[in-house]
Amino acid sequence: MNSYFLHNGIESSGPFTLEELKSKNIKPNTPVWCQGMPDWKTAAEVEELKFLITVIPPPLKRNDTVATSTVQNIKTENQLVEKKQKAKRIFGLKKSVFFSISLLAVLIIASLFLNFYQENRRAELELKNKQTEKDNIQYRLQQKEIEEQKIQLAIQEKIEADRLLNNKKETIKNRLFSNEELLISANTNFENAKKKLADASNFQFFRSSEERAEQIDQAQKEVTYWKKEIEKITNENDQLKLELEKIR
Repeated sequence: MNSYFLHNGIESSGPFTLEELKSKNIKPNTPVWCQGMPDWKTAAEVEELKFLITVIPPPLKRNDTVATSTVQNIKTENQLVEKKQKAKRIFGLKKSVFFSISLLAVLIIASLFLNFYQENRRAELELKNKQTEKDNIQYRLQQKEIEEQKIQLAIQEKIEADRLLNNKKETIKNRLFSNEELLISANTNFENAKKKLADASNFQFFRSSEERAEQIDQAQKEVTYWKKEIEKITNENDQLKLELEKIR
């Protein structure tokens, strides 16, 4: 049993069995097709489908019956052609024209979107570059301020070091001056002690041997003491002069 496709002038439907075709209200001019047919036929041309054709009463006979039928057939054919042409159009445009316009619109939209994206990207990069430059300037200012602080600190340290050095020089000079006075006094006392020792050694009258020995011993101790004092002061002066020479 064959299965048939139907066509309403716009699109085909099916396949339908003979039982299913009973409900399709098939007319004599309804286009049908089944496997084995070289092309579409009307239902009236297919012997197997004639029993399914809905019987339409003939029109009232008039003299212009033939002409009316011909005009009706032409109108039907024109309607079919018009429907086929409409099926090939989208929004009243040929499919090729419509797709070309659609492609052009897509390209334009894509180009606009790309330009918008690139502009946004460029603006973001410029903003980042400006922020980076601002950060660099701020960093350089901070570094400059740090360097200036270091310079000021170094100047203060130099001033303080010079002050301490000058104080040390003054202290050493004052100590040398004081030691010179002490050295003069110690030399004087040393000479007096030597003279006293000589006198104690040479003086023979009005004293016992014990007194003489005691005076000599006392005088010798004074000579030794002042000799050590002179050496002590002299050594200290030598060290102070050496230290002062290093400072200069």
